[in-house]
Amino acid sequence: MNDNRQQNLRDAFVFALLVAIGVAGRWGQPEWCFTPTAATAIFAGCYFRRLGIAALVPVSILMISDFMLPAYNSFGVMVATYAVMMVPVLFGRWLSTSTGKGQTTLRLAVCGLVPAILFWLGSNFAVWAFQSDYPGTLAGLARCYWMAVPFFRWMLAGDVFYLAVLFGCSALAGLTVKQLQQQRLAYESAR
Repeated sequence: MNDNRQQNLRDAFVFALLVAIGVAGRWGQPEWCFTPTAATAIFAGCYFRRLGIAALVPVSILMISDFMLPAYNSFGVMVATYAVMMVPVLFGRWLSTSTGKGQTTLRLAVCGLVPAILFWLGSNFAVWAFQSDYPGTLAGLARCYWMAVPFFRWMLAGDVFYLAVLFGCSALAGLTVKQLQQQRLAYESAR
């Protein structure tokens, strides 16, 4: 019982820390889209035993930081942004099932690359579909994606940087991906 309480306190602390990192990163971004949002979502997916709790990390980051950031130009763009930013949680869950250092390294690389691509594809499709910035043609969609390439580059750089920082700090604290997986499985089997 005491172990459960300690784990719950640790989980609450990790949740709050990830949200704080994400919010601070979005508010203080040196370049647009260089944020820790996807990396914190991946870490949450790897760390938390309940997928719903892990998904609340990126949602909380977006909701809190949106109070100080410029508003979305349409509801559709906001919904697409929130939806695409929850996908990295699934990548974290996938990462936590890796076996061996080689597979973990490969999956970390995928986690560093794919969320930025998905965000670029999803958010810019939403901008094209729900805003009048670009013509509703295939050429307009292509132009929308092309104009977003600089944002994509910054997001990709931010994802890789913050993923390295979060998992690097975790490893320095003695929690490797394998240990995170074992910790979650031990808790689940104890229930």
